[in-house]
Amino acid sequence: MTQPKVIVVHLRRPRSNDENEMRSDPFWEFGSFGCTRCHQRNLMNPNKLHLLAEARMAFAQGGDKGFRLVHLTSPVNVTHHGTFGEVKWQPANMPFKYDKAPLLIDNLGHTDFALLKKFIEATNRPSWESKFSSRFRTRRNPLDKDIAQEIVDVFEQKFKTASPDSFAVTYADALPYPPPKIDLSREQTYLRYLE
Repeated sequence: MTQPKVIVVHLRRPRSNDENEMRSDPFWEFGSFGCTRCHQRNLMNPNKLHLLAEARMAFAQGGDKGFRLVHLTSPVNVTHHGTFGEVKWQPANMPFKYDKAPLLIDNLGHTDFALLKKFIEATNRPSWESKFSSRFRTRRNPLDKDIAQEIVDVFEQKFKTASPDSFAVTYADALPYPPPKIDLSREQTYLRYLE
């Protein structure tokens, strides 16, 4: 059995002070991430996109219930679009709802991932969530093989045993709270970014 290559994607919370904030990316419905260019200075750097090929993306969403693993992709393909890149995966299924997703870490130190907690423990930050954020906000390197395997095992077990109401119906369900503006035309938005 080959070791999984897992990269954590640190998703930011919606900005409530921006009336145009939609937080559209990732486009779960199309198995796509990166076309809004939000991460192009670090994770989605166009010059280093090839390093993401065949990795599994672990999408970590922060919120009032800690950082949660809302989705783990299958191995991704990389697409260059000139000045930016995109990773795509199949199947393009919907993520967990934020509050139903496996818990990466909260400020009390609760977690579903013991090895991940041990990995961030020595980070010089005052809280568990700030330790996690410090480690993964700009990181693009894959996790060590044991932590990667833990991510895969826990996520896949939770995914298999979750009830249907644990999964997002719309992209906003995977966020800790709705953005000021809900994207109601997901396909049009996605295609516009690709242009």
